[in-house]
Amino acid sequence: MARPRLSNEHHALVGTTYQSKAKMKSTLSAGQPKMPTHLSKAAKAEWRRLVPLLLERGSLTDADSAVLSIYAENYSRWLAAKADVEANGLTIVISVLDKHGVAVTTRKTNPALRTLENCERSLRAFLREFGMTPATRERILPAQEQPKQVKTIFEMMKDKQK
Repeated sequence: MARPRLSNEHHALVGTTYQSKAKMKSTLSAGQPKMPTHLSKAAKAEWRRLVPLLLERGSLTDADSAVLSIYAENYSRWLAAKADVEANGLTIVISVLDKHGVAVTTRKTNPALRTLENCERSLRAFLREFGMTPATRERILPAQEQPKQVKTIFEMMKDKQK
């Protein structure tokens, strides 16, 4: 069990200060990452669904492109594995030869089920990282708004000459 937090009065008596671990503002600047061209069709659809949610929350930066693309591809794999499990069931029937060369049919766990479970585990981890679960929703700090680029009079004159 963790030691309880010392009161402000105790800190005042001993001359120490309470140092909160929680930051109040993020130091990263907000932005919208560009969607990579290599994403599959389902991954692109998930990218388009998730990015506006993260932009509305203000927690997205330009550097999040790689992790978002991994999440989106993982999501598309999850959809494919889920479709396979729905089509073929949790178990599949396979034919194998016994030691005498006679074909024997047996039931085996659908291999797509393992992929489905692995993708679900990864997706939950990604969603926690993005603050998209009920437990992590309030821990994500909004990124700082990028300052508006103000043009000087010289830049405006240069643009006008072009």
